[in-house]
Amino acid sequence: ITLTLGATEAVATALRTIGSPGDKVVIFEPFHELYPSQCGIFYLDPVYVTLHASSVEETGRWNYDYEELRGAIEDGKTKALILNTPHNPTGKVFTYEELESIV
Repeated sequence: ITLTLGATEAVATALRTIGSPGDKVVIFEPFHELYPSQCGIFYLDPVYVTLHASSVEETGRWNYDYEELRGAIEDGKTKALILNTPHNPTGKVFTYEELESIV
């Protein structure tokens, strides 16, 4: 159990605990500015998966390409995926089906 005073310390603690220099961390973009800098501190390589804005009719909806995500994690060097829902900064709430496919 680790207690932190906020997300910055929590992400840093998690990345430092599970990552080694050269490991990959998957990050959905757009992303909070904290994530790549945290990776840099620990010599981890960020890999980005793009969240795409949906059509005008579905304002506020964001989607990702499952194959892009799969390609980002298949090489065996990925140690973490940073996922928050609601996503910061888009506000996207990942559906149960999306979370299930990520797992």
